[in-house]
Amino acid sequence: MVIAINGAEQIPAATESVEELLEAARYGENDDLISLESTGVSLDSNDSQGRTALHMAAANGHLDIVGYLISRGVDVNASNVENNTPLHWACLNGHVEVVKKLVLSGANVSLLNSHERTPIDEALSMGKMDVIDAINATIVELELTGVNVS
Repeated sequence: MVIAINGAEQIPAATESVEELLEAARYGENDDLISLESTGVSLDSNDSQGRTALHMAAANGHLDIVGYLISRGVDVNASNVENNTPLHWACLNGHVEVVKKLVLSGANVSLLNSHERTPIDEALSMGKMDVIDAINATIVELELTGVNVS
């Protein structure tokens, strides 16, 4: 598989390296993630289910890794095979600070997954009202600065 970032072709990502990248993001191992990146593994690499490092970090509430990945220009709206974005997973699992960071970084709050659910729907389904409050407050914050949120 050849990964393209910002139109530039990157080194082909070996399945094993991608799995290591996703595992580092899942378990909050920032040093391992940076080490893999330094060997040429694209931070936007995905596995056979379409999951990226950002999906894994967001799902598990690793705000530091989410911030690092975003600072490196990963796609905040990447979708897996079920069209779930990192924001869907952060909302589902109730990671308020990660949700705020993703929304502030341009994550789309109204994308539908393959079950016709938005990230907000996922939070509601799990009774994560604090996530809903965080999304609303973050959207207001962005709109007050002139940023239109979708």
